[in-house]
Amino acid sequence: MPSPKEDAPKRPTIRDVAAVAGVSKSLVSRAFVDPQRVGSDSLKRINDAANRLGFAPSWSARTLNGPDGGFVGIVVSDLYSPAFAPMVIGAYRRLKSEGLDVLLSAASLSEPGADRTLEEAPIAFLRGLRPTKMIVIGGVHDMSTLAPLATAVPTVVAGVRDVALDSIAEVFTDDDAGMDLVVEHLTGLGHTRITHLAGIGRVGTARSQAYVQAMNVRGLGHQIHVESADFEEAAGYAAASRVLDAAEPPTAITAAGDPAAIGALAAVRERGALVSVVGYGNAPSSSYRLAQLTTVDPDNQTIGAQAAETLLRAQASHPKQGQHLHVPPRLILRSTTHPVV
Repeated sequence: MPSPKEDAPKRPTIRDVAAVAGVSKSLVSRAFVDPQRVGSDSLKRINDAANRLGFAPSWSARTLNGPDGGFVGIVVSDLYSPAFAPMVIGAYRRLKSEGLDVLLSAASLSEPGADRTLEEAPIAFLRGLRPTKMIVIGGVHDMSTLAPLATAVPTVVAGVRDVALDSIAEVFTDDDAGMDLVVEHLTGLGHTRITHLAGIGRVGTARSQAYVQAMNVRGLGHQIHVESADFEEAAGYAAASRVLDAAEPPTAITAAGDPAAIGALAAVRERGALVSVVGYGNAPSSSYRLAQLTTVDPDNQTIGAQAAETLLRAQASHPKQGQHLHVPPRLILRSTTHPVV
């Protein structure tokens, strides 16, 4: 009795296509890797034979056999971040609009709140496929695993700043403008005791500094209060609980990210306090009916698209290095801010 393996139909190979088309196997390989180097008559016979046999070339084999991988790699540093998915979408759509192949790779699988690190295996796999260009979305503390690839091919970083990679540009939200929108909105509602729940890393530091600047510009330097937290919900809840239980609690709380702001919102509601809360990021959860969080929309999809556009415009021979490109944010007003009482 034949085994299931023997019953399975044989997949056509490149050798089968060559036999039907009446050409060499190497010419068939060239037709799928670099069709411009194949004559039109031979190319038509090869394509007709491939269609008749139902042959589809292996994408990985094609990239490995070509002069380079012929694709753009998008590396996502953190799968848990709600900010990065729209950046991927923006970058992917812009690259595909130019007819480019794109390979998406996750570089970190660390849990939220952990000391995120890059996974060596997917980066080594991507490097072996030899992308022509690369977009890195987000960052972790140690980016050294990606450094050799970023040095070898034109690279743009999206969503973070001052990453230790050799890049053409870093594209990110304008934190100064975003936090200025927040403080302007809150002071317009009569708030002066405004506390900021700080994030961590370079983004957290940038937003804390932007908050301090926005307060100082409005003559509220004596009311500045930065409370240590991070970007996650648990830290936002704990930090907000501390400041709300203080002798002189704030009337408004801003947070470096939406999850932390939602944690702060839970602490506010537990106490029945009339405290305004503002996040940053416009994550999907911020618009849920239970949250309805006022937040800053950094326009992450545009950040991704701008990263791709910058990569497409870069001169391969002498790309301009180290640009900082800001995407202007906007304030999304929902139900968690109100006049001071």
